[in-house]
Amino acid sequence: MKKTLILAIGALLLAACGNNGKKALNHDELVDSIESMSKSLSAFAVATDTAKANQMVALYGQFVEGYPDDSLAPVYLFKKAEINITMGNFEQGAAILDSIISLYPGYEEVDGCMFLKGWAYEQNQQYDLAREAYTEFVTTYPDHVLAADTRKSLPYLGMTPAEQLAAVQQQ
Repeated sequence: MKKTLILAIGALLLAACGNNGKKALNHDELVDSIESMSKSLSAFAVATDTAKANQMVALYGQFVEGYPDDSLAPVYLFKKAEINITMGNFEQGAAILDSIISLYPGYEEVDGCMFLKGWAYEQNQQYDLAREAYTEFVTTYPDHVLAADTRKSLPYLGMTPAEQLAAVQQQ
């Protein structure tokens, strides 16, 4: 029984990670696999189980590659970006967010993509790119709930807390 279960799981994983000459999962099978796996993948699991996180990233990528016009494509790309960022792959996460912004401008979370792209660059200490992303965010969405705070924090981007305090005291 255990051997059969292990073989079934292995077959599912092989199918999910690429077709390699075998039948690829169809739309509904991919969605079911993604939803099933994502239920067990908390933020803690992403940070601690890179194998599972990488499997999720592969499934999201497989779905978007196979069904780029599906309404779930930008949703899954966003989740793929979040996993990459959580795993510390900030540049890759930012690149995915950038592709959502350009490929899916009607996606309801484009504003969040712009902001998160800036945050990913900031965490990667790419302050010029972060400033550019944050500026695009506040210019495009000036009334967003995060826009005012983002505008206020832009001058302090990349500064240490001590440098920030000194800059505030000089004003």
